[in-house]
Amino acid sequence: MSPVAPFDVLRCGLGGSALVEASAGTGKTWNLCGLYLRLLLERDLGVQQLLVVTFTKAATAELRDRIRSRLFEALACLRQGAAAADPFVTDLLQMLRDERGLDDATMVQRIDLALQCFDEAAIFTIHGFCQRALADTPFSAQLPFVLEMVQDD
Repeated sequence: MSPVAPFDVLRCGLGGSALVEASAGTGKTWNLCGLYLRLLLERDLGVQQLLVVTFTKAATAELRDRIRSRLFEALACLRQGAAAADPFVTDLLQMLRDERGLDDATMVQRIDLALQCFDEAAIFTIHGFCQRALADTPFSAQLPFVLEMVQDD
């Protein structure tokens, strides 16, 4: 069996769905934050168009905080013209300028909009996402309008 190449969040494809699965402490959250920022900037997707699902409420809260922090870091880098604390952000912004022809004003606008709408970001636990999906489509799911999530009995 050949060794698996390391995941390159700066250069990987952004099409389709992606499953990020790895052991604890391997950088999943860091990579997800990078993918999220790339999708917002490169694909001009809004936070309402992205779905991030993880296992626990604690992981969801951490992921939400770290994505928001990454957005603020990129915004500060663009507005102040200084290098970001995370070299990925500086490298991403430079790549987007050089290879995608994005200007700083466009990137600032996209990040500003994402931060304004960030409370609408779909970052859920698996159970939370399922509950939201069922609540959003009660007719299709043939369920009552009000559902109560019960703990494991």
